Amino acid sequence: MEESLLYNGNGLFSGLDYPKEALGFFRAVGHTLATEPLIIANDVMHCIYSELNFATFFDNSERSAFLCMSSLSHLFTLESDVFYDSQSSLVRYYAISIDTPKSDRTTTANIILNAFAKNTKDFLVIMFQNEGMCMFAFAIKTYARLTYFSDWFDGSDVEGFVKKADIGNLSLKNGGELFSDFVYMTARSYYIRPLSKDYIHAEWHMLDEDERPSWNDYADEQMNENCKRYGYDYIDVFITRDYQTDNIEGEDFELDLLALELELEKMKEADAFELDESDYDDFDGDEEYDLERINTEDIPPEIMDDPVKLLNWLRKSEPSVDEKSDDAGDCW
Repeated sequence: MEESLLYNGNGLFSGLDYPKEALGFFRAVGHTLATEPLIIANDVMHCIYSELNFATFFDNSERSAFLCMSSLSHLFTLESDVFYDSQSSLVRYYAISIDTPKSDRTTTANIILNAFAKNTKDFLVIMFQNEGMCMFAFAIKTYARLTYFSDWFDGSDVEGFVKKADIGNLSLKNGGELFSDFVYMTARSYYIRPLSKDYIHAEWHMLDEDERPSWNDYADEQMNENCKRYGYDYIDVFITRDYQTDNIEGEDFELDLLALELELEKMKEADAFELDESDYDDFDGDEEYDLERINTEDIPPEIMDDPVKLLNWLRKSEPSVDEKSDDAGDCW
C-alpha cells in the first residue's frame, strides 16, 4: 500500500487487507520499516493459543471477545536495539478487526486489550478497526494493567492522527518513554488531563453567583461530561487487577511472593509511566516472609485477589521478633 493513501484515508479504511494497511500506517509515521507483518492469523483462535504463545487462562468473556475478531496480526515489535537505552522494554504492535455492533466495539476492544496485556510484560499498542473506523489502544502490565484508548477515527481525520503519531513527536530514549509519548499524543483527553475536584470547584466559584447552580449539581455534571460525550464508547480510568479470582483454585495457586516483590522493585526503576504511589504507601519492599510458615487457607479470598492487600496482610500478620523467639517451633 502506498503511504500517500493514508493522508486521504483511502487505504487505511478500505478493509481489503487491514493488517497490511495498519502496517502501512505505522510505516508512514516512522515507527517501522517493515513491509510485512510478523504474523497474520489464518485462524484467530489458533493464533492466540499457539502462534502468539499466550499461556494464561482466558475466561468466558475473553473467549467471546476473541470470537468477534475477524482478523488478527502481530505487526512488528520495537526491540531494545531501536532505543538509546540498550536495556529498554519492548513495544509490541498489533492490528485487530472486530465485527461487533457499534455499541459494543469499545467494550469488546477493552476485553481483548486486557486479555493480551496479562500475557506479556512488554508495552502493547493495538490498532482496532470496526466498520470503517479505527482506534488506538494501549496497555502496560505492571502491578496491574493500565489501559488507554484514543477516539475512534475515520478517513476524515486520519491526517490528524498521522501527525500526532509521527515518530518525530515521540522519545526514542526507551520503550516506556516512546509509549508514554504515544499515549499522550493520541489518547482521549480524560486520560491525559483528568478533572480534579479542586479544578471543578475553582470553575464553579468563577460562575455568576446569581446563575450558579448548586455545587453538587455542577460537580456531577462536570464529572459525568465525558461519560455522556462518549456514551457506549466510554471506558473509565481504572486499574485492572492482574490476579483474577477465576484463576485461583485453592492449593493450585502458587503464592510466589518473592517474584512479586522483585517485580515491584523493578517497576521503581522501569521506564514505564510513574504511577500513583499512594496505593502502595504501606508496602515495604525490604520485608521478608518465611513462605514455609504461611497457611494460605487462613488468607481471606478478597485479600488473595489483590496482591497489594495480600502483602499488607502478610506484613501485619508476621509475628514480632519476640513472638518468633518465644515460639520458634510453631507455625502460624
